[in-house]
Amino acid sequence: MSKFSTVTVRETNESKRIRITSDSKPKILDTVIKKWQTLLDTLAKVVDVPSALIMRLNEETIEVFLRSNTEGNPYKVGEEVKLIYGLYSEAVIGVQNPLIVPDATKSKVWNKNNPDIDVNMISYMGVPINWPDGECFGTVCILDSKENYYSKQTEDLLTQIKQHIEVDLGFMQTNQELKKLNDTKTKFLTLISHDVRGNIGSADQLLKLIIENIDDYSKSKLKDTLLSLSQSLSESYFTLENMLSWSKAEILQIEPEILPIDLVEVIDELLQFFNQTIEIKKLQIKKDYYSNEVIVSADRKMIKVSINNILSNAIKYSQNGGLIIIRLIKRASKTVVEIIDAGIGMDKNTASKLFNYDESHSKSGTQGESSSGIGLMLTKEFLDKNNAVVTVDSEIGKGTKFSITI
Repeated sequence: MSKFSTVTVRETNESKRIRITSDSKPKILDTVIKKWQTLLDTLAKVVDVPSALIMRLNEETIEVFLRSNTEGNPYKVGEEVKLIYGLYSEAVIGVQNPLIVPDATKSKVWNKNNPDIDVNMISYMGVPINWPDGECFGTVCILDSKENYYSKQTEDLLTQIKQHIEVDLGFMQTNQELKKLNDTKTKFLTLISHDVRGNIGSADQLLKLIIENIDDYSKSKLKDTLLSLSQSLSESYFTLENMLSWSKAEILQIEPEILPIDLVEVIDELLQFFNQTIEIKKLQIKKDYYSNEVIVSADRKMIKVSINNILSNAIKYSQNGGLIIIRLIKRASKTVVEIIDAGIGMDKNTASKLFNYDESHSKSGTQGESSSGIGLMLTKEFLDKNNAVVTVDSEIGKGTKFSITI
């Protein structure tokens, strides 16, 4: 969730709303803090100033995150000041540019209501520090107790330190995202393996039971049992297909093969694949196409897997006798595929996270059909590769509408 702060830019007397470090960002590592400390100490000594600081912007305050260990530095780590003064760092953050104040006591902008003057820090140079996604961390700056115009070499050195810090922020964020991704992959591969083994194991036991007691089964009972067995194996096959498609795409970093494809043909093939399940659940399928042939440019396999996963969910979460509507709509130069069911639906929070893998998405269908939770994540990845957009609109108890714009 995004977090914001409001800073004041003294020169223009403006208030600016700034997106700041969100809770999703990684904690700054001790090793990184030690590195930054060395940079600050070196900077202060090379430039010969009493204070070099890394400031962190919070929602209502600005905080001394790190200070140089130099004689005459009046600032303390953890010291916070409310955002009511329009401090040097606020101006830097507000305009996202370097700021040089040679002597605040001689400046009409800076000589009044300035806490830094109160501790005899009358000269300032600072630059902004941001995360890769644009969220503001704060500033890195130097302060002096005497008038100082700072040289171009000093400005270049400060800019280089800013770049070092921002590279570290980027590495930490990337490492966190990779760890989260690897943890997620491990979790859902474990769950998928469990689901598939469970389904195949159950099917194996059921087959053995039928073989051992074949004479006890009437034709009707045997048909029902075999249909149940077929459905269980189809679910396992479907899960394995998704897993293999995802694994292949991940390992080989497959790029889409963009060619003209007929969406009507793709959907008809999928309906044929799901025909048995549609009959078992007595579902009604209504097709509403603007043409008997709907051609788009996309990777056929990726689009088929994507529609397959959405259609599978519509079937899985529809009640017996329910209606599923499949529409192909022409919208300017794009084609929209709509798959609408009147099934169990979901709340807005669940819908907003639907395309990110989460164990909580592994929800059984209306007839106990299993779900691994991987399908829609794969759908989103494949559609992104084809520059297609997928959206979902759902309400609990009323059903769900998926829209794919290609």
